[in-house]
Amino acid sequence: MEIPLLLTASGLANGALYALVALGLVLVYKTQDVVQFGHGEVLMIGAFIGYSLLNYLGLPYPAAMLAAVLACGIMGFVLERIAFRPIAYHHHITLAMVTVGLSFALKGIARIPFGADIYTFPRLFPDTPTIVWGKLIVTPQHLVTIGVALALTIGLFVFFRSTTMGKQMRATQQNLTGASIIGINTGLIFSGTWALACAIGAVAGVLAAPDALLYPDMGARFLLKGFAAAVLGGFESVPGAIVGGLLIGLIDNFAGFYIDTAFQEISAYCIIILVLFVWPYGLFGRRPTHRV
Repeated sequence: MEIPLLLTASGLANGALYALVALGLVLVYKTQDVVQFGHGEVLMIGAFIGYSLLNYLGLPYPAAMLAAVLACGIMGFVLERIAFRPIAYHHHITLAMVTVGLSFALKGIARIPFGADIYTFPRLFPDTPTIVWGKLIVTPQHLVTIGVALALTIGLFVFFRSTTMGKQMRATQQNLTGASIIGINTGLIFSGTWALACAIGAVAGVLAAPDALLYPDMGARFLLKGFAAAVLGGFESVPGAIVGGLLIGLIDNFAGFYIDTAFQEISAYCIIILVLFVWPYGLFGRRPTHRV
């Protein structure tokens, strides 16, 4: 009984990180109907910003994390204005290819000051012991990761359902031309969405770096897991991103222990293929309807 509890605790913590990545992907998709394939590198950039502020400027962990989130939010705003605003009305395949280019560009930028070395990111609670509850062992870092993921999910769910900008984001995703005709400032919606998605990516990066280590190519793994989580939960569902991420984390841990650790490298691909065959809209997705 002890091993399943340990696997569950670790799986939920890893899954919360995948869920945060999936949240960023879902945000951009809900607004622009495109998958942001450079989101893993946004996570990496956020982690490197936090690392630099912690080690070179000596800022405390919360301040460094907040500064990294703000910096990535601004970066997302600028990227949308420079790289995506001129082609906002192009086919979504064109937009997706631009995000792939963005991925390579951000990795190249990170290699200029940091090279290809691997860095160690300090923990939020370096001297705090693990929490033992019966046979369940959890670290404070795990609790913070899970708590942040759940808090962001609740906040985004309320944001999309109850705020004017959230409803405008949903309307823009459903019909970009129609949203422009009725007076929605689609440019502001695009910029705000990218800023919010990149800020969430920075949160995931700072939380993931202590366990994943820090290097320019670290984002690829998280992008794959986050993409699988979004597919599993439904690419238009904010709660689905969280549920999908947690399930991916649990599947990885249990399959890696009871089947083979090599399965963890291909589990995301298997889940994506399985979901697309069985229920392509995801657990919380909706079948598209058309008026005739």
